[in-house]
Amino acid sequence: MDPSAHGEPAFEAAHPLAVRLIEDLRRARVSGPVLEVGSGHGRNTRALVAAGLEVLSTDDAAQYTQLPARRGSIVAALSTHAYLHGTAPKLRAGIAELARVLRPGAPAYLTLGSTEDVNYGFGAQIDEYTFAPGDGPEAGIPHVYLDRDAVIEFLRGFTIETLELVDVDRIVGRWAHGEDELPGKRHWFVKALRANRS
Repeated sequence: MDPSAHGEPAFEAAHPLAVRLIEDLRRARVSGPVLEVGSGHGRNTRALVAAGLEVLSTDDAAQYTQLPARRGSIVAALSTHAYLHGTAPKLRAGIAELARVLRPGAPAYLTLGSTEDVNYGFGAQIDEYTFAPGDGPEAGIPHVYLDRDAVIEFLRGFTIETLELVDVDRIVGRWAHGEDELPGKRHWFVKALRANRS
């Protein structure tokens, strides 16, 4: 389906993972509900809807441990910022909840924090992987930072198809990050498939 037919430019405002999800689902000709975890200002929601997908969004990124979907009902999932926030135990619980709602073999397109991010290690340390900045626009908000091995460990129950470390200074939302922040934001972009249940 051509997004311009819906009055939308070619998803220019959408996150690269949202664009990848749309392209992959078109190729696979999969239908059913797509879950967006943490819709934020709706830029990805608009792109998903314009692509003709059935979208189930949760706009409360803090509630990703209780997703509004039945077990095995979701054909694909997208989260471009929700899983950056919280603590390591909460992220583990959130990923387990995501696995619960995805169909076996369904893809999840996720952004995760990286230990190579410029903000890694700053602020109050909450657990092995989590720091909360002491000032700035996200003061007091816990952020989880993972190295490659930790990403793989956190995503047990999934088969990782792609795992890329990406410079995201031009991608992250200006609503959450000030223009005067230091460059060097780096996130993991992950495509992972829900493992088939035995």
